[in-house]
Amino acid sequence: MNREKEQPDLLSVKRSAFWQLWKRRALLLIALLILLVPLYGTFEPLFEFILFAVSLATLTFPIFFVPIKRYARNVVPRAQEQRLSEICAVLSTICLLLVLLSPLLLLLWDASGEKERLLEVVWSLALGEESAKNTLLRGVSEQIRQIQTIFPRLPIDESQALAFVTNLVGDTREFSGTFIEFLFKGTRGFVVELALALIALSFLYAHGGNFVRNSLKAGGFSAEETASWFTLHRMITLRLLNDTVLTSLIRGISMGLIAHFVGGFVFLPIFLIGSFVGLVPVVGSAMVWLPISSIIWGRGEPMIAITVAGLCILLNYLISRARAGMGKRLHEQGAWLSFMLFLGIIGGILAYGPQGFVIGPMAVVLAYGLIRFLSEQNE
Repeated sequence: MNREKEQPDLLSVKRSAFWQLWKRRALLLIALLILLVPLYGTFEPLFEFILFAVSLATLTFPIFFVPIKRYARNVVPRAQEQRLSEICAVLSTICLLLVLLSPLLLLLWDASGEKERLLEVVWSLALGEESAKNTLLRGVSEQIRQIQTIFPRLPIDESQALAFVTNLVGDTREFSGTFIEFLFKGTRGFVVELALALIALSFLYAHGGNFVRNSLKAGGFSAEETASWFTLHRMITLRLLNDTVLTSLIRGISMGLIAHFVGGFVFLPIFLIGSFVGLVPVVGSAMVWLPISSIIWGRGEPMIAITVAGLCILLNYLISRARAGMGKRLHEQGAWLSFMLFLGIIGGILAYGPQGFVIGPMAVVLAYGLIRFLSEQNE
């Protein structure tokens, strides 16, 4: 009888275990809350870089990393998975960087005069020669004048643009000193921001997919459901590429070629402006061919002006028809996603500046993808 009285009852044991468990958890939660203060101070200066890198990874993962890794897996089938992912991440980042630098290469190609001198100018610019830098600045100045001729009210300050390019060239050549200056003084520059974003992007390429898979697995999703999310994200991202980037680039190229060969304008500024305003639905292309035709008409060449306008309208109609057909093959969401992506780009630019060109579409793509994914779970 005494032994039975000495043994604690089951309710007391459970109560004691409950309080022991929650005392440990409460201690860990308090420690985590305290750590949030230094964590916020540590990552707050890097928030813009991280957000930009995550946005880039979200939008370009199916476009660069997935095809490169698939090809690399076929070439070296016995390679270690993690090592292969890291190598493919670096290659994907380099490919993206080349795409980002393509406008600069086009500018140098146009400013170098003789097209075969492009590699010579690029090499001289990398070595820091003044002649190459002057060639670049001369090209930038010429393109700004051409743009201001067509769009005189466009708020582009030539002196500020030339100062930005000059600083960009200097920061690129003195990257080590620029990065150290950022670490000690917090002085930000375009080169440092881009470098930090690309470093984070390479890591996200290599490990972001596994992080998403593990997160979905921890949330209770099966392997099939996880695979369906990646498939859905890929289709929506390709639709983004088709409806915005690729379509606007083709529109810019077509209007630039027409303005150059028919109207006598310089190709590059028309291509750049046409590609950007080509994002605007319905009336985007008219913002380019209408002022160009007006300028040609003012020169006393009405037939050429009518020809430029007619060719631009015809080509933009054909591009729109081709885009609609491609969109149906890529995904069936219709015109609403295209319009939301346009609003995401404009809103992102207004909210985050140039980085919003990536951040805005990322938010739209992920929000739409999550809504579609959740709706499929309830079917």
